[in-house]
Amino acid sequence: MDGRDLRQYQDDDVISNLFSKIVSGKSGYKTIIDKNKPIPKCKTCGKSLTNNEKFCPECGTKVS
Repeated sequence: MDGRDLRQYQDDDVISNLFSKIVSGKSGYKTIIDKNKPIPKCKTCGKSLTNNEKFCPECGTKVS
């Protein structure tokens, strides 16, 4: 890999269509890139946490 940043082309329709043709074999196929971050969970009890908590509200374990 030569370290080129190709993100500037990610919204270009021509590049998107070419990539879709390579991946699926069909022109116009739209790939879906999941940009959602996983929901953090307490390592002790498994309760879902928000990003700003320092301690788990369920069991009191320190969130790292």
